[in-house]
Amino acid sequence: MSTTLSEVVKIKRQLYTAVARLAWAGKLEEEIDSIPDQILTNNEINYRCCEHKERAILKEKIRVILGLPADQVSKHDPLHSLAATALKRADTKHACALEMIAVACDRCPIDRYMITDACRNCGAHYCKNSCPKNAITIVNNRPYIDRNRCIECGRCASSCLFNAIVEITRPCEQACAVSAIKPDKEGIAQINPDKCVGCGACVNACPFGSIGDYTQIVPTINMLKQADYPVYALIAPSFVGQFGPKVDAGAVIAGLQQMGFHRVIEVAQGAETVAALEAAEYVERRQGGAALMTTSCCPAFVAMIKKHYPDQQHYISHTPSPMIQLAAAIRAQEPNARLVFIGPCIAKKQEAAAHPTIDAVLTFEEIACMLVAKGLNLAAVTSQLEPNDAGPLGRGFAKSGGVAEALLAHLSPDIAKPKVYQANGLQAAVAACDQLRAGQLVADFIEGMACEGGCIAGPGTLINPRVAEKLLDRFCAAADISKQATGN
Repeated sequence: MSTTLSEVVKIKRQLYTAVARLAWAGKLEEEIDSIPDQILTNNEINYRCCEHKERAILKEKIRVILGLPADQVSKHDPLHSLAATALKRADTKHACALEMIAVACDRCPIDRYMITDACRNCGAHYCKNSCPKNAITIVNNRPYIDRNRCIECGRCASSCLFNAIVEITRPCEQACAVSAIKPDKEGIAQINPDKCVGCGACVNACPFGSIGDYTQIVPTINMLKQADYPVYALIAPSFVGQFGPKVDAGAVIAGLQQMGFHRVIEVAQGAETVAALEAAEYVERRQGGAALMTTSCCPAFVAMIKKHYPDQQHYISHTPSPMIQLAAAIRAQEPNARLVFIGPCIAKKQEAAAHPTIDAVLTFEEIACMLVAKGLNLAAVTSQLEPNDAGPLGRGFAKSGGVAEALLAHLSPDIAKPKVYQANGLQAAVAACDQLRAGQLVADFIEGMACEGGCIAGPGTLINPRVAEKLLDRFCAAADISKQATGN
């Protein structure tokens, strides 16, 4: 994920904030039509052919923010009509949380292979001789690719000893480790829901902001405005540092409570339970003769196995994710409460769609915009609160290696230490499953993380993952000190 704040991201956050501000004020239907005018007035947007195209794109992006799929509404509906539909919806969850916004897609007219000026006009002409379709011709000692013949096999690029032939792919396709994105006959990129695992890598990869994820900003605000039931915030351990260098964990919790949440609970608490359960499950499986076990906490990793390696899904741990584990525990005590997960993950939106225990999922990016819209500045919030819901092992789930570390810590000394394979990122996870299928993977336990670096590098985060890792380590260390002081 790029750590540079692009213009596309700035506009997305402006849209999030504008929609949230109207939802807080109860004026969504009445004033939502004015949002495109506000955005166009405040920004020098000239990426498209004309202002009309920009307005059409902004309207579609707002539709996605409202959580309305394109196939469930008319493209001719004005924004106020879409807002009315969104406010009436009872079910705001989506089995696939991502949408390619067709009008925003630039169709990226890319020729996949290009001969660059690095070509030395060598006499061997390996590129020409390796082409199975005779698509390369030599003119004045310079090779040229006939686009009508080229089948984009890549043999010319791999045969060139100077690496003078480069492969150029669409950013969204390149970001997708499971090949779920392909252009249609019109050149518009399409997301295949049967292949998509919801990791969200494509959202940040598209330089035109053409891929959006459905949000539950509006229904969450409406929940918080109700007084009939308590609303709990279940916050992922990667939250530390996400809201600015001057905002500590206590200020985040206090700020969310000021926003209207009845209570804020660390999901790391559920992670600690999951670690103990997974350790027990691992021992039981090994004693039963099972070859290996994988983690179940990352929904994109789990979806990848189920969709692309169904023959391996019996290896997935039966232990629910920390989000689901914690939600079930709260439901047992507060059956009427509304539970909102706040984290770095888009795939959690798809996981929640299959579990009625979670009412809504928000990314850090979305909740930050909701705070701004509410007029809450976390840097100005003073709080003596010190979160103590969880220890270092539960909080460590947020980075690559943390889940495995927690499992190992729960194994008794008489259990042989398992060989752990860390699938750090979706590409590494795909490689691990390929090796497993070929019988080449030597491992007893696979920790799978769709985002390279772990949850601290998720698509809904706000800060550099390297900075987030340092802050998380401090957060874990603080929990360890607190644990020692209390004797728990």
